[in-house]
Amino acid sequence: METSLHIKLSELDAELIAKIKRLFGKDKEVTVTIRSVEPGSLSRKETKKAYLSRLEKAIKNLERGEHVEMSEAQLDAFFLEKLK
Repeated sequence: METSLHIKLSELDAELIAKIKRLFGKDKEVTVTIRSVEPGSLSRKETKKAYLSRLEKAIKNLERGEHVEMSEAQLDAFFLEKLK
């Protein structure tokens, strides 16, 4: 199963994390990618060309090793610290 969420930072809370855990199951491994977006970009439409360009850039970044990996425990700790 794969899904992408585009949410406002104000919606990122412990309840959302709990829902994600229920969705995938507590013993599953998942990949979570978080990136900042420009204000209002969640309501802006993206052309197919722009989307494919962004996707290609993301793939190149992954191939160059430009990503961060965290265990579930590390991710929980990260979010809990940010929610304080």
